[in-house]
Amino acid sequence: MSFEADLIHRTATVYADFLLPHLRRDARLLDCGCGSGSITLGLRDFVGSIAAVDLDAAVMQPAERHARAEAIANVHFLAADATALPFPDSSFDGVYCHSMLEAAKQPEAVVREAARVLVAGGVIGAASVEYGGLILSGPESERLHEFYRVRERLWELDGVARPRAGRDLRRLLSGAGFVDVRASAHYLSYGTPDAVRFFGEGRARDCLDEWFSSRTIAHGLYSQAELRQTESAWRRWSASPDSFAAFAWCRATARKKS
Repeated sequence: MSFEADLIHRTATVYADFLLPHLRRDARLLDCGCGSGSITLGLRDFVGSIAAVDLDAAVMQPAERHARAEAIANVHFLAADATALPFPDSSFDGVYCHSMLEAAKQPEAVVREAARVLVAGGVIGAASVEYGGLILSGPESERLHEFYRVRERLWELDGVARPRAGRDLRRLLSGAGFVDVRASAHYLSYGTPDAVRFFGEGRARDCLDEWFSSRTIAHGLYSQAELRQTESAWRRWSASPDSFAAFAWCRATARKKS
């Protein structure tokens, strides 16, 4: 997926809508684990300033270039470890963690560090995908469901992510001492021709990804032939008028004790 496609499809109004009502226009926001930075750039219109951090400096480069080209002055990107943030105590009014706590090796340490850099009464908003809430229909749906079973097993074997960790966000934030913890679930749906094509073609590209293909073969989860068959199935699914997909996202907001 290109960064330009990210800007269109991964927006703050879709992915951070649950946090936006808790942010003041002059708020100092930390986007913790910002990834490609497309949501970060969308958040800039809702707050005073944003510090966006991710372990992978390279993944943020397209967003940095876009910010420079558009003269966006209130967003700053830097590579940092979310368990040891390079900021003083009480540096931010809000912290946003999108799709990163389920991938963190020490999620408890991440939320404790988020609490450290928040001001008293500051808000944290976290969102994690929840594979237990997958809805998928259309041609060859059983093969495509198998793709998700394989991906989940691969992530488990290689320690990449825990895609059923969204249900634990309330426990995670409460355990870190946050108060007024409010958790919910929300579906992102793909039910128009453009959305289905975007979703299906993205999964077809996943089948060709060098890491995904090599590791699934190494673990005996897929053969090369099965990968090709699954890629082709996603292509057919993405062009079908019968196709529909939806993912559950668990989200939670909480406050640092005043």
